[in-house]
Amino acid sequence: METILKATIRDNKGSAESRRLRIQGDIPAIVYGLGMEPLTVSLNARDFSNAMKTEAGSNIILNLEVGNQKFTTLAREIQKHPFRNEFLHVDLIQIDLTKTVSADVNIHYVGTPIGVKEDGGLIQTINSTISITALPTNIPSALDLDISGLNVGENATAKDVVLPEGVLLSNEDDESVLVTITLPRAAVEEETDEALLDGEESTEDSDGEESSTESDGEEPSDDSGE
Repeated sequence: METILKATIRDNKGSAESRRLRIQGDIPAIVYGLGMEPLTVSLNARDFSNAMKTEAGSNIILNLEVGNQKFTTLAREIQKHPFRNEFLHVDLIQIDLTKTVSADVNIHYVGTPIGVKEDGGLIQTINSTISITALPTNIPSALDLDISGLNVGENATAKDVVLPEGVLLSNEDDESVLVTITLPRAAVEEETDEALLDGEESTEDSDGEESSTESDGEEPSDDSGE
């Protein structure tokens, strides 16, 4: 997916200038990559936000127009305000559409695991993205992972994701866990309590046994001969 963004060259830099840009509805940005000299620009905040809301998300190809110059870019190192829905700064990396790039792609978990349906387990998501390598035009908007066959205690890793043709894991040996099926905390605590009770009962049974070496009440014999 692609879109066109217009940008304006920034002559002034610094935090004061960045604040001024944000107040007027722009985002400070920098364009670099493929051997070009870094170029400081500003983007319209609304246009950039709308581009990030498309199905491709941050992997949308941004055809940047800066005056008479044009750059094919991807948005990387996107900085957002910690609690306001506001972009603070963005790095735009110039790319070659004929060369592969790395990208983080969202995972959609499909199906209800056996461990959830039959054993009351819970789905614990460890990571919702994987890092892939592909041509910019082949980057998928998302990837599906079927987790319906997972039992309690089992997990799915990056290698379990079925990748489309032309898409590879950035690290071919990536076995990072994406999702695991666990028992509810209450069930784990109940099992632990039952194990402790069993241990206590076993100890009491052991302490309550009568010693087989206790005296049976007979007087000791006197072999002194007196």
